[in-house]
Amino acid sequence: MTALKAKRIRRTPETMRKLILDMTERLMLDEGYAAVSTRRVAQELNINGATVHYYFATTDDLFAALHRRMTSDHLEGLKAVLGSSSPLEALWTYQAETDQSALGIEFFALSNHRKTMRPVLAAVANEARQAQAEALAPVIASLGLDSKLLPPVALATMVVAITRTLKNEERVGITCGHEEVRAFCEHLLRNLPAADHR
Repeated sequence: MTALKAKRIRRTPETMRKLILDMTERLMLDEGYAAVSTRRVAQELNINGATVHYYFATTDDLFAALHRRMTSDHLEGLKAVLGSSSPLEALWTYQAETDQSALGIEFFALSNHRKTMRPVLAAVANEARQAQAEALAPVIASLGLDSKLLPPVALATMVVAITRTLKNEERVGITCGHEEVRAFCEHLLRNLPAADHR
């Protein structure tokens, strides 16, 4: 009796691209960026290595695409939370709880060891930071805050920097002062005067 060949699943290019990026993200979060290679991603997905190279010529191309996706997803989520009744508190919670903080840390580590990735990651991150600032500008205006005292880009930078630092330290077991920092930041955001409370 002839053994039947396993039926090959046909996937759309969009689906295959997403599967590859999803696996790359999972490996980065579970094992760190150093665990990622086009060969490893193919192995984990049980596909031919040439398939990964069809979509991403190099591992750097794969990292760059994932970074672009991460920042795009983050901006979409940011727009959603800024529409809430307490936008600044929602921003803090969103940034503090998202896995993208942990993924962002991996990209920082990656840029320290793969210098060719620095300009690519920096360009995307700077563009994303500017988009965050643009999204925050109407929120700051609606709260009646002085945008010269608290520029939207400064608020975006502070929230990202604080939450990322806490996530980074917690990944290695450092928690001293974290509860206090979170409580203080939440207090500050909660007590900013909302326009409808003036």
